[in-house]
Amino acid sequence: MPSFSQIRQLPKFLNKIEKFQLIVALVILLVASFTIGWRFWLTQSTPIPKAGGTYTEGMIGAPSYVNPILATSDVDRDLVKLIFSGLMKFDEQGQLVEDLALGYRIDAEQTTYTFELKDGLRWHDGTPLIADDIIFTINSIKNPEYSSPLKNSFSGVSVHKINDKTIQFKLEKPFAPFLSILTVGIIPEHLWYSTPALSVALSPINTRPIGSGPYQFKALTRDGSGIVRNYTLESYPDYHLVPAYISELHFKFYPDFDTGAAALQNKNVDGLVYLPKEYKEELVKNKKITLHNLQFPQYTAIFFNPKNNELLADADIRKALALSVDKQRILTEVLNGDGQISNAPILPGMIGHDENIKAPDLNIEEANNILEELGWKYEGENDFRTKGEEDEKTELSIKLTTVAQSENSKTVEIIKEGWKSIGVKTEIDTITKDKIKKDVIEPRNYQALLFGEVININSGLYPFWHSTQNAHPGLNLSVMANKDVDQYLEDALAAKTNEEKIEPLKKFQEKLLELNFAIFLYNPTYTYPTASKLYGLDSLQFINLPADRFNNINSWYLKTKRIISR
Repeated sequence: MPSFSQIRQLPKFLNKIEKFQLIVALVILLVASFTIGWRFWLTQSTPIPKAGGTYTEGMIGAPSYVNPILATSDVDRDLVKLIFSGLMKFDEQGQLVEDLALGYRIDAEQTTYTFELKDGLRWHDGTPLIADDIIFTINSIKNPEYSSPLKNSFSGVSVHKINDKTIQFKLEKPFAPFLSILTVGIIPEHLWYSTPALSVALSPINTRPIGSGPYQFKALTRDGSGIVRNYTLESYPDYHLVPAYISELHFKFYPDFDTGAAALQNKNVDGLVYLPKEYKEELVKNKKITLHNLQFPQYTAIFFNPKNNELLADADIRKALALSVDKQRILTEVLNGDGQISNAPILPGMIGHDENIKAPDLNIEEANNILEELGWKYEGENDFRTKGEEDEKTELSIKLTTVAQSENSKTVEIIKEGWKSIGVKTEIDTITKDKIKKDVIEPRNYQALLFGEVININSGLYPFWHSTQNAHPGLNLSVMANKDVDQYLEDALAAKTNEEKIEPLKKFQEKLLELNFAIFLYNPTYTYPTASKLYGLDSLQFINLPADRFNNINSWYLKTKRIISR
């Protein structure tokens, strides 16, 4: 072998062509060596998540109460999900697992629940999290002065401290979904105990919270009117489960989906809380955006309020209305097939869902026959039916109210067309999103309401359909009562096991369809768009609330590193 000094002299003995050939050979050797080495590295190593990076998401609205016992808006619940922990939590499969709890025991009567806390639990400020914090949180929820929306969930429930790591709940009667209620975030007693209950809503801690979840509050900015516009969270390194990979989460708040979707398209955000159907076709072609289609317990239906239109008190009229709604057309033309037709309020994946329970298909002829038999007639060239003596004729008319958004506007026009085909005059009343709750839903100020209702599968159907819930703050939007419907819901609520719920829930659905308390239209897909550079969401398939998209936030990552495979 020549020495290095000899090799250095080699160029002196080569002509230009030989020098060029040598350089080319060396380049080929280097490239080949690098390629072989790189391919070996790729085939013999595995990419794994690496900590770091920043993810920015757009939300609609702005935070007010980032406090688990006061949160009412989707924005508040989203942030609460990231900042706070409960005794229990839902994983990415929608299954209940322990969170702060190390384990739990349930007695034979299913009225006593005893929980042991994990070791070393700490708040984001470093203070130990103990049983007293659990007791304080539950008692605050039960305190009427706090006006917590969760108050009814803990009715008939008492909580006791056994020691600093052991808590016991006592229920007046068995309640099968009780464990799911314990996913509520726990608040720190040492920060809240000195705040009077009536002043809790005014506390600055509601927007600068201290929790024990995977992310902790870092910063926020407000606009000139005091509305929060940007919100930053950072990964909590001492989180009691696996710390999150993504270092920081940034949230930007927009007044509506138009501006939110524009921000996503312009790359001002990496993701959006939800993508309305009208934007999906445009973004589905964008390779830098991934659309996650999640199952979501929401159905859109027409709810009736006979108190504001006595014609709707007649079950036969409601049946005729139901028979003249073309659900398939709505699914195809409005949702572009992105969803499925709903027949009842219990959706696929929920306890009690039965695919054999179906509402009657579109049948204009039968609907017309029903109205004829009821005495509703066409007079002259009138397009709409009337009834009664010449000087006291009543026109068959309904006011249909809905929220001002594209999907609903298209849907009500199809419904109006269907109802016109059977002689029913329809007046469309479109209300802006910011007024629908206070002006329409809470006072039940409508005759018929087209609305998308999200069912919390853990609280059951009682709050949405029992006659005691017909008025605000109840959630029953069909303002009617039936003793059989009430009894079936009560039986399902009292059931100790999921199996015991199935029969009363089946009878409940059959009775609901028989009486046509509502016309169930469709169950849309929840489309969650994120940047394609974000990984770890593949296992997420079902969400109960929009905030549940963060169920596996610990698994999300932006960066990777490779390790040698074994």
